[in-house]
Amino acid sequence: MNILIQNGIVINPKTNLHDKRDILITGDIISQIEAHIDANEDIEVIDATGLAISPGFIDLHVHLREPGFESKETLKTGTMAAAKGGFTTVACMPNTKPALDSAETIARLLKRIEETAVISVLPIGAITENIEGQILTNHESLINAGVIALSDDGKTTMNDDFMRMAFDNSRKFNVPVITHSEDHTITSQYKDEVYPIEAEYKVVQRDVALCREKNGILHVAHVSGSEALKAIKEAKTEGLSVTCEAAPHHFALNTSLIDPKDPYSKVNPPIRGTEEQRAVIEGIRSGVVDIIATDHAPHETASKETTYGNASFGISGIETAFQVAYTELVLKEKIALDQIIAMMTSKPAEIGRLEKVGSIEVGYKANLTMIDLDAEAVIEPSSFLSKGKNTPFKGLRVKGAVVKTIYEGKIVYSKI
Repeated sequence: MNILIQNGIVINPKTNLHDKRDILITGDIISQIEAHIDANEDIEVIDATGLAISPGFIDLHVHLREPGFESKETLKTGTMAAAKGGFTTVACMPNTKPALDSAETIARLLKRIEETAVISVLPIGAITENIEGQILTNHESLINAGVIALSDDGKTTMNDDFMRMAFDNSRKFNVPVITHSEDHTITSQYKDEVYPIEAEYKVVQRDVALCREKNGILHVAHVSGSEALKAIKEAKTEGLSVTCEAAPHHFALNTSLIDPKDPYSKVNPPIRGTEEQRAVIEGIRSGVVDIIATDHAPHETASKETTYGNASFGISGIETAFQVAYTELVLKEKIALDQIIAMMTSKPAEIGRLEKVGSIEVGYKANLTMIDLDAEAVIEPSSFLSKGKNTPFKGLRVKGAVVKTIYEGKIVYSKI
């Protein structure tokens, strides 16, 4: 059945639209956008009075754990959680078991996605076999199999020559290299402690230099501090193809708000002090930070109910991302809502080279997120659809609730 959404405030940064519009969905495509559209008898009508309508959110950094770690998350539970968070497209990192390091593994994953996922899941291929940094994967084969980027996320590819090859192929095949910035020679000394921020920025500085040398395409994941942002800003000023993302826990939290050694706050890179948090917020405000990505990393509760040194890194964040961003950046920091929406829709679509998504336009996929900006809530992980209940945001008062998510013309989440 076709769907007509009436009376909503459409926020579509790509076309600079922020106004009341009706939207007609025919099949899986947006077919009409007008000030008013009359309803026919064979159309399902959704009254969006009082609601904002955004393009479906896009997250370029999630860990869906399948294959190999289904006790933490599955494609089904992870995409249901994503839909609840307003996401209609996610890109999954390759640190699974087996890793997403061959065309055969990608083919099996795509079959599972088709069978079980409720939204679009796009695979990211590993730079090295089993993400071990020892043997390069066949990047061309992975890209032909359907990956949208190359990454060893979860680890840093420390071999400079391997990164040179990755950047060569990024330019050759027009896909980004997504880097995890962690100097393992430093972090290996801090198993039971929060590792220093130099472990991040030294790798970012190296990757920018290699990107420059090979004229590559670099996207820096989960930036957490000022020195990394400085290197990225200089690269942008120079005209290099360099972008970056920030995660909600890095712009909403600092070590005065949480115990840095609380296992539920243990994340990679770590949550930093107020000065570094402010640098991330200002990076968002100025545009140095291109997109918001969740780094959704679900874990079993047992892996967090332990000592800091033994606890798993990661936060289950895809269901709370918009609420945290809206509350902390729009309401508190007075960053424009349209900018935040762009950072979760059109900009990640651009970085991921994704077509016909990230914008509300005729002919685009009918991927839409409907939001009650006035709704108030307290984050309670027991209500998560994700298997991972691991969040440092438990008890946080937030505003802005996703009330309906539409993926390719189908309602995949509804609160109302």
